[in-house]
Amino acid sequence: MRKSAPRPKRKDTTVPPRPRHSDTSLIHQEPSSQWPRVPDVVPAAWLDRLLAAAVDLPLASGERAVVTAVVEAVAAILPGYAVGACFVPVGAATPRDQVLVRRLPEGIRESSAGVDPARLFPVLAHEHVSPLPGSTTGSTLHVASDVDPLDHERSPTVHLVDRTALVLTRALAVARDLASPARTVRDARVLEERLMQADKLATFGQIAAGVVHELNNPLTSIVAYSDYLIRKALADGAPRDADDVERLKRISESANRMLRFTRDLVSYARPSNGVAGPVVLHGVIDQSVAFCEHVLAAAGVSVDKRYGADVLTVRGVSEQLVQVFVNLLTNASQAAPAGGGQVVVTTQVDAASRRVRVVVEDNGSGIAREHLTQVFVPFFTTKGDRHGTGLGLSIVKNILEAHDGEIHAESDAGRGARFVLELPIWSR
Repeated sequence: MRKSAPRPKRKDTTVPPRPRHSDTSLIHQEPSSQWPRVPDVVPAAWLDRLLAAAVDLPLASGERAVVTAVVEAVAAILPGYAVGACFVPVGAATPRDQVLVRRLPEGIRESSAGVDPARLFPVLAHEHVSPLPGSTTGSTLHVASDVDPLDHERSPTVHLVDRTALVLTRALAVARDLASPARTVRDARVLEERLMQADKLATFGQIAAGVVHELNNPLTSIVAYSDYLIRKALADGAPRDADDVERLKRISESANRMLRFTRDLVSYARPSNGVAGPVVLHGVIDQSVAFCEHVLAAAGVSVDKRYGADVLTVRGVSEQLVQVFVNLLTNASQAAPAGGGQVVVTTQVDAASRRVRVVVEDNGSGIAREHLTQVFVPFFTTKGDRHGTGLGLSIVKNILEAHDGEIHAESDAGRGARFVLELPIWSR
């Protein structure tokens, strides 16, 4: 019987288990010579938790909610680290209007965190900054530690933050896409409401103009009869009762004042012919103050007119320029402090440019820095519906530009507002 050949021994193909690295061992490594042994990989557990967080991001709640959720997710993965983000929301006036979101490890107070976007955690020895890919506004993701030197060549923490920056970039893009239609619908609704309010005010203005016109007839009668009674009382020499004559004179003066006001108001409300000519600027300002007298008095605002002696006439349309100063004075009244305020109107001539410079300055609540670039935008307002439609300063700017003039606003919030206007001098 032939003996069978012995079978060759099978090789042992069992793969030895990989060394496992717990989250704690990676986060709480002691400095010194141990750091070169840290693997240049991101633990799978970290990536799993990052993926789970990315799936549940509140994309429909806006940019800040997304950034906050991402920062909190990374802080949960890395409990021994400080995590933060700096981003510029859509619609910010400048790249400097950044929003900071920070999560600090236990034992570090919030007051210790910085506000410099390049160094959110100055109290910690090491900080890694990961710019969001494609960001041109300085949006960044931060991680900081006193223990981990965050060496990009061998730190899994840095790799995790860099990958998270990619996730955050995409999430912000989606959040902005989702917010855009909602913002458009909301803006359209607000615009419609303000147009309705503007139409309501225009209708009210037409009715008021008709009422003022109707007042002219009785006022004319009061003026005529009071003058007649005064002449009659004085016709025979000394009047029988001097007090009665004084009362008649006061009636006549008051009626004349009302009559002048109503005639000026009707003239102001009448459509302008739009033909520019010589306009006495100081007369325009005086008329505007007269129109706003009741508004100024109700707010306790006084007007200090500091007219330049060399300012005579400017090139413009009188009714339109009256509207400019009426709007500015009305705004100043609405922004006046509770105890009353002051408006200073200064005029002077710039002989070199042949233009008149007018400064309207108040001591009211002022304009926030982020709103200075928007105050001349149609329908922009911070006052609410009770004080108009947000068209006043937009109309002012349009009128001045049509007059070959210009205007700009200056303000420190809480310290009043200052509007600087320029108009061309009249020349034949």
